[in-house]
Amino acid sequence: MSKSIATGLLAFAVSSSLLVAQGDKPATGGWTAKPGSGLSYDGGDAFGLKWSNRLQVHWTFANNENAADTNTFTIRRARTTLSGHVFSRNIEYKLQLEAVDAGSSGDGSIKEGHATWVFSKSEDSSIGIRAGQGKTLFGYEATGTSGGLWFVERSSASRAFADAYSRGAWLVGGLMMKDRPVRFALGAMNTDVASGLGTGYTDRGEETANSDNELSYVLTANIDPMGDFHGGKSTVESQRQGDWRTDNHDLKGTVGVGIALGNGKDTGTGNDVESTSFNLNTSWTVSHVSIMGEYFMRTDELQGTTNDEEEPSGFAVSLGYLLDKSGDSAIQWGLGLRYNHIETDEGAVGSGVDYLTGSQGIGGTDGDANEISVVVNAFYRGHACKTQIEYTMQDVEPTGGTDTTNHLLRIGFQLEF
Repeated sequence: MSKSIATGLLAFAVSSSLLVAQGDKPATGGWTAKPGSGLSYDGGDAFGLKWSNRLQVHWTFANNENAADTNTFTIRRARTTLSGHVFSRNIEYKLQLEAVDAGSSGDGSIKEGHATWVFSKSEDSSIGIRAGQGKTLFGYEATGTSGGLWFVERSSASRAFADAYSRGAWLVGGLMMKDRPVRFALGAMNTDVASGLGTGYTDRGEETANSDNELSYVLTANIDPMGDFHGGKSTVESQRQGDWRTDNHDLKGTVGVGIALGNGKDTGTGNDVESTSFNLNTSWTVSHVSIMGEYFMRTDELQGTTNDEEEPSGFAVSLGYLLDKSGDSAIQWGLGLRYNHIETDEGAVGSGVDYLTGSQGIGGTDGDANEISVVVNAFYRGHACKTQIEYTMQDVEPTGGTDTTNHLLRIGFQLEF
């Protein structure tokens, strides 16, 4: 899909909302604007719109032991999001457009485009059906917004085994169980949940059709054992990392689990690849301290052969601390430390399923990798306006290759408006 089509869709959506605002103004509501949150229109139960934008600029210097050093600027994300409700507050929509060229941050111009019918809603529950293109909802950090990352990038484990978009249908919802919110998602999709899959695997990428009559499936659930951890939302998609509470700093957190069944093809043989992915995740905050951990385990089995199964795994653990503001300064500093490990297994799919790709900043094909990252965040207006300085040391052990130690320095700037 070309950028001209995306631009036309954006112009159409904005002009339509303006016509609604002019032609049927409510007695209360109307247009409001808030720095860092975008522009909103309140048309009552019949119509609501939020228009927001996100710009992320990265500079990366990579000191590579066995390859040429690189020094580059990138526009990591440049996204416009239109979301709200129409006809009823129970019919929700989201359209997110990506202005970055394909290959830099995904497959195409439309990152998300889906509608949700909330068919059951009360003070204690919200359950709806979502259809269209969006996040697969597998993996905690991957499901959360890229605008709320404590580090410049998501962990390499999250980006290898999750962090994908797909087209499909999901049952999403949240239930209050004895003051302990439970959030869940059950979906059927065209493509796999893992963005780190190599090009030898067919069913990958957000704008890809399913290759045969077998879809991919996902089931995830999170429980907040000590009270609401996600601001009353029915999914974890809006979660922003760090303890930003100002009134209560008691211990709160979430624990989650996910399973995904993938069905694709290996381009080398044309045979089916059946995948099973598991995810365990948790996140906690207390007194400006935040802790997050995720574990991934996956099995890929190439059908019609006697090859062994491929069983890669990975995990990431991070620690963050948000300092209090100093005097009249508008800057609030945040510190972070993260350890990340990916262990691949040269098995059934070999050249097809490849988890140490360029999308994780790791060269080579299969192998093992360890990363230690340190970040210093300067929050000017929370996550809405921030600068991040991150150093990462990589130890990479590619299969059949030479072990390398690389050093990465990243500086990221984000503005939401």
